[in-house]
Amino acid sequence: MLSQKTRYAIRALQHLADHYGGGPVQLAEIADKQNIPAKFLTVILSELSREGVVVSQRGRDGGYWLALSPIDIRYGDIIRLMRGSLALVPCASRYAHETCKNCLEEENCRLRSLMLRVRDETAAVLDRITLADPITLEPAFAETAEVD
Repeated sequence: MLSQKTRYAIRALQHLADHYGGGPVQLAEIADKQNIPAKFLTVILSELSREGVVVSQRGRDGGYWLALSPIDIRYGDIIRLMRGSLALVPCASRYAHETCKNCLEEENCRLRSLMLRVRDETAAVLDRITLADPITLEPAFAETAEVD
């Protein structure tokens, strides 16, 4: 599951992508439009700035903007920056691998094998989609459960 921090980072970056090329966007606007607490957003944007994803400018006419074109920012990379990994379990991470505590040996663990497949499929999707790609809103799920 994505952390709240990761979700806020994605929404902030989507907002900046929507305004790409239009100059700095003030933090208060991003916070208001994306329903993100301003203090938390400051921390997130600072991290993204250190990673070279956003640029900031202080002052009355300051704000934030993307350091890269939206087409060069993949969702998989955003999640890795914020979370460290796309894997659901630490032993399935490709870049931040850790042996699970209280588990089987990795070579005997079918759960790990399953989670590696899930991680690889997830990465294939998230590394294909960029901030420049249109994301259409899905209609709310309708309850279609059959009742006896």
